[in-house]
Amino acid sequence: FLPEELANDPTAIERLDREARAASALNHPNICTIYAVEEHQGQPFIAMELLDGQTLREVISAAEANETHGKTRNGPMPIEKLLDIALQTLQGVDAAHKKGIIHRDIKPANIFITSSGQVKILDFGLAKRNESKGVKGEESEQLDLAPRTSAQTVFQANPNLTRTGDTMGTAGYMSPEQVRGEELDIRTDLFSFGLVLYEMAVGQRAFTGETRPVLHGAILHHAPMPVRELNPRVSAKLERIIDKAIEKDRNARYQTAERICCDLKSLRRDTKPRHWMRWWAACSAVVAVLAVSMMFWRAKPHPPVPAAEIKLRQLTTNSAENHVISAAISPDGRLLAYSDIKGLHIKHIETGELEHVSQPPALKGRDVEWEPVFWLADGRTFVANLHPSGIGPYWDSAGSSIWALPLLGGAARKLRDNAVAYTISPDGSQISFGTNKGGLGDREMWLMGPTGEHPRKLFETDENHAIGGNDWSPHGRRILYPDIDAAGHTLVSRDIETGIVNTVLTRSQTQGVNQHWWLADGRLIYARNEDQAIGNISNLWTMRLDERPGEPLEKPHQLTNWTGFEIASITGTKDGKRLAFLQWAFHATVYVADLEADGARIRNPTHFTLTDSADLPADWTQDSKAIILLSNRTGRAGIYKQSLEEEAPELLVTTRSGIIQPRATPDGKWVLYLSDTNPRIARRPQLARVPITGGSSERMFPVRPGSLLLCARDPANVCAIAEPGEDLKEVIVTALNPLRGRGSELMRFKVDPSVTWAVDLAPDGNRIAVLTHPAGPIQILSLRGQPVQIIQPKGLNNIQFMHWAANGHGLYVSTGARGGRALWHVDLQGNTNLLWENRGGDWAPGLPSPDGRHMAIESSDNSSNVWMIENF
Repeated sequence: FLPEELANDPTAIERLDREARAASALNHPNICTIYAVEEHQGQPFIAMELLDGQTLREVISAAEANETHGKTRNGPMPIEKLLDIALQTLQGVDAAHKKGIIHRDIKPANIFITSSGQVKILDFGLAKRNESKGVKGEESEQLDLAPRTSAQTVFQANPNLTRTGDTMGTAGYMSPEQVRGEELDIRTDLFSFGLVLYEMAVGQRAFTGETRPVLHGAILHHAPMPVRELNPRVSAKLERIIDKAIEKDRNARYQTAERICCDLKSLRRDTKPRHWMRWWAACSAVVAVLAVSMMFWRAKPHPPVPAAEIKLRQLTTNSAENHVISAAISPDGRLLAYSDIKGLHIKHIETGELEHVSQPPALKGRDVEWEPVFWLADGRTFVANLHPSGIGPYWDSAGSSIWALPLLGGAARKLRDNAVAYTISPDGSQISFGTNKGGLGDREMWLMGPTGEHPRKLFETDENHAIGGNDWSPHGRRILYPDIDAAGHTLVSRDIETGIVNTVLTRSQTQGVNQHWWLADGRLIYARNEDQAIGNISNLWTMRLDERPGEPLEKPHQLTNWTGFEIASITGTKDGKRLAFLQWAFHATVYVADLEADGARIRNPTHFTLTDSADLPADWTQDSKAIILLSNRTGRAGIYKQSLEEEAPELLVTTRSGIIQPRATPDGKWVLYLSDTNPRIARRPQLARVPITGGSSERMFPVRPGSLLLCARDPANVCAIAEPGEDLKEVIVTALNPLRGRGSELMRFKVDPSVTWAVDLAPDGNRIAVLTHPAGPIQILSLRGQPVQIIQPKGLNNIQFMHWAANGHGLYVSTGARGGRALWHVDLQGNTNLLWENRGGDWAPGLPSPDGRHMAIESSDNSSNVWMIENF
C-alpha cells in the first residue's frame, strides 16, 4: 500500500504507478511479478507475488555477523553462492535493459532471495525508459516496495536509502554519472551491480560515509580497497570482473549485462568441479592407455630414462660487504665475467681459477661501478657498462658508457658515451643499446657493430614511455623489450625490419617481471617477483614463443619454486642450456641513536628491530615515544608502531599491494601513506590514512607515480603532497588535510625528468627544502615569501635522501658511494659531518625524533652471488 500520509501526494502516486507499469512490463523469473494496480477504500496499492525469504542486504549482514562471532566460512560469501546470485540478478537486469528500462537503484536491499534460492529484483520505482532525456528535477522519494508486515515509510536520514533531489538512486550505490546528475543509460545499473558484487565478495561496501556528500565524493574521486586485499581468497579473475564493472569512466566499464554474464559464467566453469562421470571416464581412458603402453613396454624392454632434475650450482661466494653487482656467462659456458665492489673479475667455471681485470688507465682514481652484460662472439672479450658509483642498481644511460674488455690483458676500448649496452644478436654482428634518458628511463634503442661501428637508431619512444633493455630472438629477426609507462610496462616484441610490434605479456602479466632471456629453443625464460612487497621472492617462469610474429604459443607456467631471494642479471649460453643469474637478498633493520651537538653528532647507536624481516623506519609519533615502521614480517607490507620501551610492534595496517612513505600527521591522530599500484591491475598510487591507534584504513584519492608525502611537526598543523606534473618537468606541491583531502597549491618548481629529485617540509611548516640534482645544491624555499636560500653541501654528491633536523637548523642527507651508503648532517651554511656508514647496503636514511633527542637509522645489506642453472 501507499502509506496514508502519501495518498494525496501526486508525486508518490506517480512513483507507485511508475513502479507498477515498469515491473508489470517485465515478465521474467528474476523480477518480482506485479499482478495488479488497484485501489481499496481510496488507497492505491500494488498486488505483487508473495516472496518468502530475505533480501541480499540481510544475507550479507548475516554473513558479517557470523564472521564476527567466530564462525568460519570461505570468504565473505562462498564463490558458488556469489556466482549464483550474481548471474540470476544479471539475467533480470538484462531482461529490463532489453525492454528499454533502466532500474537506477540496484542495491542489496532491492535483490530478494527466496527460500528456494531464486533471485527476484524489487522496486522499479526509479526505473525510466532508456530513451527519456535527463534525470534532473525529479523530486520523488524512494518508496521501498519489498514485502512488509505493515505499512511504513522510508523517510530516514540513511545514506543507504534513495535520496531526494537532482540525483536519483541510493547514495552508496550510485554511479558517477548519477552523482553528477548526467543523462543515464544502462551502464549506470552495471556500475551499481558491480558495487553489489564487490560487497558480496569482501563483506563490506566499496564506498562508505555518514553523509551523502562524503559518499558522492568517494564515488567520484576515490578508488575502493582492492578486492583481494580485503579477501585474498577471491580469484584474480573475479577481481578483474569487479574492477571493470566499477570503472568510473562508463566507456571503460562493461557495456551490457550480457557481457558480465559471459565473464561470470566463464569464471564459474573454471571454479566448478568436473562431474564425477567425466572424471571416471578420464580415469578409465588413462588406465586403458597405460595398459596398452605396458604391453608395448613389455614387448620391447628398455631401461627407463628418468627426467633430469634442475641442477643448481653456485659460482661466486662473496660476502654482503663485497656483494656481486652484475655478471655475464660466456657463450660456451666456460667463463664468467662479474663485478663486485672491488672491481671486475673473470672466473674459469670448471677450474675455479680467478683473474682480476685491471681498471683502464683513463679511469684511475674514479669511483665507478661495472656492469658486465654479455660476451662477444669470439668468447675472449666481454662488454660491460660503466656507471657513476652509488646510483645502482637502477642504471640508465645518463653518465654511463659502454666498454669492451679483452680476456688476455689487451687494452679496454670505450664503445659509446651516455649509453648502456643491452644484448648482442645471435650471430654476434649487432649490439643493441639504449640512450637519451627521459623521465621514465631511456627513450631510444640503437644498434651498432661489435666494435662500435655503424651506429643506427632502431626506434624511439615519446616522453611518456621508456625502454628497459632487450633480448634477441633465436634467429635475430625480432627483439623483445619492456615498453614502460607511468602505470607499469608491457613486454613486447618488435620485428627488426618492419617495426611491427606484438604483445608477449600484458601489463597485468608483467607485474613483478624484471628479467628475461629468449632461449635458442624458442622458450622465453623470465624472473617474476612474488607479491611480498618488501623483500621480494623471485621464481623463474617460462613460455614458448613463435619467433616470426613474436607471439606466445602457450600460457606461461612456473618453472621453479624457490624462496628467500630475488633474481637479477640473467644471461645464457649460446645453446640455451645454461643460465647464470644473481641470487640476491635484501635485509634492512633499524638502529636508534642519541643526538647531540645540536643534532650534528650521534652516540650510542642501538639495534632496535631484532628480526630477520625487512624493517624500515618511516616516521616518529609526535610525542617522540614510538617509531612508525614499514615491515614485511607477516609476508605482506605493513605499517607498525613500536615504542622505544617495547620489543614488540603494534600493527596498524597491512596490504598486498605495497606501502610507500608513511607519515604521522602533526595532530598525532593519523598515519598517511601511499598504497602502491595493485600488482594485478595497473593503477595510480592511492593516498590513504589509518588511525595511529589502529583501525580501518581509508583511501582518499589517487596521486601521480613518484609523489612524496610531507608533514610538519606540532604545533604547525601542515601536511602537503609533492607530485610530478604531467610532463614530469615540474613538481607541484599542494596542501593536504587528513580529513578533507587535497587543498590549494603551495608552490611548484622545475625539475629535470632524467634526474631524481627530493623534497622535505620543515618542522615549522614554513619552508621546503628542494633538491633537483643529486650533486646539489639544496634550495630552501619559503612559503611566507622570504628569499630563497642556497646550500651547497661541502664535499658531497649523489645525494639520495633528505630530511630536516628537528630544530630546523640543518638537514640529514644520505649519499651513495661505491660499496654502500652514508648518512650526513648538513647545516644551513653547507658544513657537513659524517654520522653513519652503511657498507654493502642500498639505503641509509636518518629520521630525527620530533623532540630532537633521537635518530632512527636504516641499516641494510645485500647478499648477492652468481648461480648457474641447468636441465631446465
